[in-house]
Amino acid sequence: MKQLACRYTIVQFLPYSETGEFANVGVVLACPETGFFDFQLQTRRCARITAFFDELDAKVYRTAIQTMQTELERIQAAVRAVPVTPERADAVRNLLTHLTHPREAMVRFGTVRPLLTPEPATALQQQFQRYVHRAFVTPEYVESTITKRLQSLLAGLSLPAPFKAAPIGDGQIHTEFPLVQRRHDQITKVIKPLNLAYSKPNQIFDHGDVWLQKVRRLRKRNLLPPDVLFAVAAPPEAEVLRFGAYREICIELQQSEVLVVERHDEREIVAFALDEHQ
Repeated sequence: MKQLACRYTIVQFLPYSETGEFANVGVVLACPETGFFDFQLQTRRCARITAFFDELDAKVYRTAIQTMQTELERIQAAVRAVPVTPERADAVRNLLTHLTHPREAMVRFGTVRPLLTPEPATALQQQFQRYVHRAFVTPEYVESTITKRLQSLLAGLSLPAPFKAAPIGDGQIHTEFPLVQRRHDQITKVIKPLNLAYSKPNQIFDHGDVWLQKVRRLRKRNLLPPDVLFAVAAPPEAEVLRFGAYREICIELQQSEVLVVERHDEREIVAFALDEHQ
């Protein structure tokens, strides 16, 4: 099947330009050779966006995405109106260039990227799943991402000893932790990212129980230091069943003498690392 040269761009939602943080909310894909131009936007599941930007009113997102949808529909109509001539490919490229020019707005576009595919419509769906629904994101990926962010945060602090990955345990039981501080050959602090934002409550219980059991066994053998912090990824509070499972796991971790904080709570994490936590 013939490979067609396409171009696509990621639609980004950036409500606070001061921070530079954005969420991928759509994909636009064009095939100049065939005159294909289509898009897909995240018009539902707004909780994912408002959970990321926790102070944002959902109405702000809905209004911004509706405005972008209207603009994309206008461009789509313009592409369809281009006559089927040798000049059509250049016209489609120009319309995409015009659409994706840098703009100061809540909804903007990423870099235009090339893509070879025999089916532009299928490729659009695949790119949307990848970049918006994050089909590549596994639970392990989430915890790895949190770990990297915490490593960067801790690296900027004046600590008496660094946090490094290390196993904790004895001849019977041992567990690898990504952030362990050791001073004078003694483990003094442990930080563990924990993903409890699974899509189903039962998955939250399953993953949480694994770490609860590890903590309890290590505590029973006096192998953990007093200072243990779990930086937790939480599901949206509005999703009652998932959030309830998350809360239950957090309470049980706290009963096992674990300090549980939300993964974005850098102030609490820094205070813990600097011995300032009360």
